[in-house]
Amino acid sequence: METWITDTEPSERFPLYTRANADEVGPDPFTPLNWSLTWEQGMVPGTADAWIALGTFTEDEFLWDQPETYGCWGGYFFNQVSLGRVFGYRMPGATPDAIDISFFGQNPSVPPYQHDPRDDNEECSAKLGESFGAILGGSQQKLSDDYIAQARAWVASRPDLASISDAELVDYGRTSARWQRPGWDAYAQVVIGATVGPQIVQGVADAVGKPDLAIQIFAALGDVASAGLPEQVWDLSRMVVASPALTAEFDAGVDGIGDRLAANPAAAEFNAAFATLLAQFGHRGVNEWEISADTWLINPALAFQMIDRVRRQEDAMSPRMRAAEAAKRREAAVAELTAAVAGDEATAGLLAAGIASGQMSYRLREGGKNATVMLMQEPKLAFRELGRRMHERGHLADPMHVFQLLDTELDAFVADPASFSSTLADRHAQWQELAQLEPPYLVMRGEPIPPISAWPKRKAAAVGKAAAPGTEMKGIGGSPGTVTAKTRVILDLSDADALQPGEILVCTTTDPSWVPLFMIASAVICEIGAQASHAVIVSRELGVPCVVSLANASKTLPTGTTVNLDGSAGTVTVVETA
Repeated sequence: METWITDTEPSERFPLYTRANADEVGPDPFTPLNWSLTWEQGMVPGTADAWIALGTFTEDEFLWDQPETYGCWGGYFFNQVSLGRVFGYRMPGATPDAIDISFFGQNPSVPPYQHDPRDDNEECSAKLGESFGAILGGSQQKLSDDYIAQARAWVASRPDLASISDAELVDYGRTSARWQRPGWDAYAQVVIGATVGPQIVQGVADAVGKPDLAIQIFAALGDVASAGLPEQVWDLSRMVVASPALTAEFDAGVDGIGDRLAANPAAAEFNAAFATLLAQFGHRGVNEWEISADTWLINPALAFQMIDRVRRQEDAMSPRMRAAEAAKRREAAVAELTAAVAGDEATAGLLAAGIASGQMSYRLREGGKNATVMLMQEPKLAFRELGRRMHERGHLADPMHVFQLLDTELDAFVADPASFSSTLADRHAQWQELAQLEPPYLVMRGEPIPPISAWPKRKAAAVGKAAAPGTEMKGIGGSPGTVTAKTRVILDLSDADALQPGEILVCTTTDPSWVPLFMIASAVICEIGAQASHAVIVSRELGVPCVVSLANASKTLPTGTTVNLDGSAGTVTVVETA
C-alpha cells in the first residue's frame, strides 16, 4: 500500500502540516466516510469560515475545492501549521512562534516560520484587532449560546432511525454530518478567541516577574462542560462503594453488568443516576471525531468501565474537593497579580479584562466542543443503522464496513450494496493495517511524502534511555500544583487498570475516555498538547497538576520513576530512577 483513498493534496498557499497535537483529534486513522463526509464537508470549510469571520483571511485566499485547513494522509489527521502562523503574523501583538506554542505546544522538529509576501494584509490585521477587541468585551457569549441551542435543536429533530428507509438514513447521515460546517464556524471562532485573554494575562504576569500566576488564574473555573462528566462518574462510583450489592455486581465484572443491574432492585437509584449520565453525556466516548467510534450511548460498557476504575479511589480524592483547593489557589493568584499592578490604571484594566475574557472563553470553548461532539453522534447512529441492515441482508460481512465507503459512493451502495461487499471488506483490512503504522510527523508541499509502505510500525511500548536523578525537563505548564510521586506509563487504555491511586499518569495524549484516570492519578504528564488541550482543561477543573508537551516522557520517565512535578512552571524533575 503506497497511498490511501482519502489522501489530500498539500496546499500551495498553506503548505505545512503536522501531527503535533493531532493525536487528540485523530489518534487512529479516520475511516473514509468520516473524512470524505464529516471532515471534508463539515470541519474543513467550517474552520475556513471561522478564520474569515474573525478577519484573519479573506474568502479568496482559500481553495474551496480542496481541503486546506486540515490534512489527511494514510487516514491520519494532520493539523495545519501555516494558517496559524499567518494569523500570528497578521494579528497585532502576536507572532507566528507564539501561535505555534499556543495551538500545538513545543514543536522542535517543525521548521521556523518563513515570511511569504502574501502574508502582508493591513486590512486583515485591522479587522483582527477589531474582532479581538470585541472578544475581550465578551462578544462571543451570544455566538456560543446560539450555536449550542441550535445543536440541541438539531439533535432533537432526529427521526426514528429504525423506521425510515435506507435512502432516508443516508440523507439524515449526510445532513447531520454537514451540520459540522456551521458548528465548526462557531466552535473554531471560540477556540481561536480563547487565546486572547490568557495571552494578556501571561504578558502581565511575565512583566511583573510572576509568570506562574497566569496558569493558576485559569484553574477550577467551574461551570465547564467537560467537568460535569467526571463529577457524575465520581458520584456513581461512590454509590458503588457505599453499597455491598452494587460492589458485588461490579466485582463480578463489567461484561453484562447493565442487564444485571437492571434486574437488581437494590440498583434502582444507581440505574436512575446512570440514565441521567447517558442522557447528558451519552455522546461522549473514545476517538470522538471519528463517526465509526463508540459513544457511551452506543456502548454503555465504556461508562461502566469508567465507574469501575474510579470506585477504587479514596474519598479524599473527590474531584469537587480537589477543585475547591485549586479554586482557592486561583483566587489567591488573581489577588496577587492584581496587587502587583495596582497603581497602573491602564495595566490593571487590561488585566481585569484579560482575566474575565479568558475565564469566559475556556467555558465557551468546552461548551462548544461538547455541542460539536454531540452532533457527531447523529451520523454515527444513522450509518450504524444502515450497516446493521445491510449486514442482516447479507451484503456486509461486518456492519462496520459501511464506514469504509466514500460519501460519493453512498447512493450507489444503497442501490446495489452487494457490489461493494468485497471492496469494503478489503478496505477495512487495509484500514486496520494503517492503524499499526506511525505516520510522518510533518507533511510539506514540495517535499515527497513517504509511501505508506515505508512508514514504521507503531511502538508497542516505550523504548529509550531513562533520565538520571536530578534531570529537570521542561514542558508546558497546564494545571497548577506540585506533586512528588512515582510515574505510571499508560500508552493504551487497555492497560489503565495498572494505574494506582496517587501515581503520576504519563501518557501520549488523552480524550474523555481517559477522565477516570485523572481522578485516580495525583498528576498528569502528556507527551503532546498545548494550553487548550483536553488534558489541560480537565486537569484544571479537577484540580490535578498537569504538564503537557513533554516530549518522550514515556521513555525518559518509565514506570516507577519518582519525580517532582510543578504544573505551573511546566517542569518535571527526576528524584529517583525506577
